[in-house]
Amino acid sequence: MSFEIKIKKKDFINKHDNSLVKVLKNIDISIKHSEFVCIVGPSGCGKTTLMNIIGGLIESDEQKILLNKKKLQIDKNFGYVFQTSRLLPWLTVKENIELVCDEKESQERIDELLINFNLSEFKNYYPKSISGGMRRKVSLARALARNPKVLLMDEPFISLDQPTSENLYNVLISYWKKNPITIILITHNLKEAILLADRIIFFSKRPASVVYEHKVKSTRKNLSIDNKEIQEEYSFLKKKFPSLLEGLI
Repeated sequence: MSFEIKIKKKDFINKHDNSLVKVLKNIDISIKHSEFVCIVGPSGCGKTTLMNIIGGLIESDEQKILLNKKKLQIDKNFGYVFQTSRLLPWLTVKENIELVCDEKESQERIDELLINFNLSEFKNYYPKSISGGMRRKVSLARALARNPKVLLMDEPFISLDQPTSENLYNVLISYWKKNPITIILITHNLKEAILLADRIIFFSKRPASVVYEHKVKSTRKNLSIDNKEIQEEYSFLKKKFPSLLEGLI
């Protein structure tokens, strides 16, 4: 199975002065089935815009988003995790997950996710009663509730402390190893990308295009940002491509 993303360009009109803002240019990315790809680039370069195009939230000029050479059905093929949890405060943990499901999704599937994500004892809690890290975990479970073929993640670990992020890394990778799907994760954190990805795609400044691809050597044996393996690969990339990594954390 292959997942192809081809975008000729994406421009916006600045509402303040009607100027043309060029965001994306000549994007051409191919991703293998069950590959974990991270997209890294300077802040404001268009990473989230790309994700919104892939997920069908906005359109661009001359775009092709294909799964096995065929156009995707957005509602059935994608799971989307945003920068914030986006849980509805008046629904419980379980009800927030059920929200994206239709009658075809069995209760067994939802209960399985609650167990896999260690959320069973909190299923009747409301979002305000659980931690920020747990709310992110619920949003991840919700994104996976319909067994998507492609999981889109837009900086889902941003603003979390390191222990909480690393706990979620383990939850995500554990699920992914048992249920291989294609994952595309946007991050500004290069170490995070090295830790999680099979391949890192580097974007240029706006208008963003792909300037470099790196096959990750990390083996995911230790899902900690501070482990020696991650630090060595991070140092290698910084030394070899200092201008490319300018402005990245």
